[in-house]
Amino acid sequence: MSSGIDGGQLDLSGMRWLPGGARLAAVAQAELPQKDGLAAAFCGLAALRAAGLDVLDQDAVAAAAGTIRGPVFRPPGEPGRADFRLSLPVAGDPVAAGTRVSALATAVATLSGGTLTAVPAVGEWTTGSVFDLLVGLWDLPRVAVIARIDGAELGADDTPERALLDYLDTGVPPLWTSRWRPPGGHFVLLAGIRIGAEGTLLSVVDTYASLGDNGIHDQPLEWITAALAGLGMLVVVDTDRAAVAREAVRAAGLTPSFWD
Repeated sequence: MSSGIDGGQLDLSGMRWLPGGARLAAVAQAELPQKDGLAAAFCGLAALRAAGLDVLDQDAVAAAAGTIRGPVFRPPGEPGRADFRLSLPVAGDPVAAGTRVSALATAVATLSGGTLTAVPAVGEWTTGSVFDLLVGLWDLPRVAVIARIDGAELGADDTPERALLDYLDTGVPPLWTSRWRPPGGHFVLLAGIRIGAEGTLLSVVDTYASLGDNGIHDQPLEWITAALAGLGMLVVVDTDRAAVAREAVRAAGLTPSFWD
């Protein structure tokens, strides 16, 4: 698979960050973990702060997005975080809880004073469409990709590096699957790409420090694709580059529409 990537910051592992991806990951790690029920707000806050905006906390994003907190499902060993500054609405039924993707996009626009736009991407997710979309964002000065995924479809966050290297060489994904299987969708950030002879890894910036290396874990492109089925991404860019992001979505065979 030809990458078309000729820029970006490369780290020692061979991971090539999306534009602004290294800063996005660092900002997210500094905020870990998400507050209980606020995965979407956590990702939105990271995107806003990575763009240099002084947004107070996850609560501010959750309030702007109309988040409704529900039953808490944390990875094993996570103590949780309930230091809420604002009184956010709570629902006992998981179906009634969560954050609408369109409302998260509105919150990003509102809290950025209109300087950022969250462009949605939805459609038939294939390994090609995921890859083509991310590569199509490479010429932007910065981007924050928020993905709503089915966490049960991911590989284990602690998959040995040797197994990931073998996957890059052979294209055969590791056998280990995620032990944390949250019901419904989970929000994460996608920040980088590592391309091998036969396989491609995506760097996931998660909302809990216990997942991966302080919240960062690499996932085979195939697993991310499976996790996106029926769900989608928000591509957060400078508003004057929103048309470029929408064209990248369309060029990947996807649609810049919300999937609420």
